[in-house]
Amino acid sequence: MERRAIEKIDNYETQLYLLLSDELASGPRRISFDHLARRLGCARSTVTYNVGKLISAGLIGIEDRKLVLR
Repeated sequence: MERRAIEKIDNYETQLYLLLSDELASGPRRISFDHLARRLGCARSTVTYNVGKLISAGLIGIEDRKLVLR
């Protein structure tokens, strides 16, 4: 997805999910929360919080210390 399309979405949780769906399309991998924060233009704590929300919602998971799409 184009960066411009992601920037139009206000909700960090949705932005993060769209970014992760691109990053994890080829399978589970380790991704730095600092990297995600820079890409989204937010704080690392915002990424941590929203990753937790996505995990709770069952949209992403963690396997062998790697993020994975569900």
